[in-house]
Amino acid sequence: MRETRVNTGDTERTPARLLLRFLARHPRSVGTLAAVGITGCYVGFHTMLLGAGVAVAAGASWRLLDRPTFDRFAGRLVRAWWRRWFVYQRKWADIAFGCGLTSSNRHGHSLVPKLLSVRSTFCWDSLRLRLVRGQAAEDFEQVLDRLANAYNARRATLRTIKPGVISLDVQKREPFDTLFIPLPEMPREDSAVDLARLPLGRDEYGRDFALDLVGGIHYLIAGATGAGKGSWMWGLLRGLAPWIRSGRVRLWVLDPKGGMEFGQGAELFHRFATDDQSGLELTREYVDTLDERKTEMGRHGRRTWTPGHSADYPLDLLIVDELAAMSEYTDRDISREFTKLLSKALTQYRAVGGRVVAATQEPTKDVIPMRGLFPTTVALRLEEASYVDMALGEGVRDRGAFADQIPDYMPGVAYVKTEGSREPLRVRAAYTSDDDITELVRYATSHDAEILDFPNRDNGTETESADSPDTGGESGETDDIEHIEVIDDGEDEDDDEDFDAA
Repeated sequence: MRETRVNTGDTERTPARLLLRFLARHPRSVGTLAAVGITGCYVGFHTMLLGAGVAVAAGASWRLLDRPTFDRFAGRLVRAWWRRWFVYQRKWADIAFGCGLTSSNRHGHSLVPKLLSVRSTFCWDSLRLRLVRGQAAEDFEQVLDRLANAYNARRATLRTIKPGVISLDVQKREPFDTLFIPLPEMPREDSAVDLARLPLGRDEYGRDFALDLVGGIHYLIAGATGAGKGSWMWGLLRGLAPWIRSGRVRLWVLDPKGGMEFGQGAELFHRFATDDQSGLELTREYVDTLDERKTEMGRHGRRTWTPGHSADYPLDLLIVDELAAMSEYTDRDISREFTKLLSKALTQYRAVGGRVVAATQEPTKDVIPMRGLFPTTVALRLEEASYVDMALGEGVRDRGAFADQIPDYMPGVAYVKTEGSREPLRVRAAYTSDDDITELVRYATSHDAEILDFPNRDNGTETESADSPDTGGESGETDDIEHIEVIDDGEDEDDDEDFDAA
């Protein structure tokens, strides 16, 4: 009897099956082509091409005028589509074969890992791949350097998404290698301070970056040792210098490491604690103070606090360095009470001028139980990939926040996630040196002084200012005159630049 069975291997690649498979796997591309075809039939291809030209011109103008917003809403989608089909997909089969990532089935057909999708940010591209049977993620880890070189990338890393699916993350650029991050000029007048725009550094697009204590309210800064948390917190204090000086800002600083981080600025602080017991007392006093203000404002019919309105209602800023030392790694009674007090501060004091900035090395829920109460989170270099989502929110690492990939030699680089924003922003805070801290302390703790002109000697000839007191022709010695420090009031400083808020 004649054999009527068809070889299964020959029917797997029939044109009909290939077409149906393509339509099922690429609905967006197929839908776009269908929409273009239908539109061309109804309005005419000339009209459609004219509209496409206008759209391209508008997009190009948008990119030139405001590249960050263009990249956020349109650029990354266009870039991901272009790189998938014309960069990664076009070369993928040859690169996989050259790196030994292909195999063959029993029918002799070559099997290549399937490129499922591409996500793109300003610095990173993420290639989602489906492994062929018999492969493991370790096969890719052994050739990461070769894959990075093949795509002219700085480096490549690997993540396992689910069984059989991995993400090959390719870093295409590092803007902070060449982007200069100057330390913002410290303001010298009360009018120069804007709580919504406290300059700190620059973002990956070269824009000035600032912290926002009006909309951002509270900040949780997560980062490993040496990641640059100090520059973030000291940079914030430099932006508040005139208000610290005039009493419009009161600093409540808790440094449980014995004052190693903030001891240099102890003169600035309204209250300062250097261990867990005194830190708990400081937090109690902070909460009691703002509770009293809440009651007083309610008695006078005031519902909201106005920034900088007067020194009677200052901004009370609670800064906690190494939050885990108070919330977990201390006596259980202390940590339990501190957690309750801090949670109350994070939820009740927005309208009365209470703000909290806290730093931690380990942003897990067990260690920082109140982490979800911080509207704005910052992830500097972290030790574990899982810490990124813990610090910034679930799924943020998949959207390009590779805080665990920040090199050790780039302190201050971080990803910032604000409440209501889906995409993280990559920024770098300017380095704050000990001399910069000394300048801040000297300015914020000194008092205005009257500037007088005194006799002086110029080329051996005694001269006297017309405004100076009569010296009676005596010698130019001024040993009995008190020297008064000249305070720079900032009148000759350039106007502050307009900073973008985080």
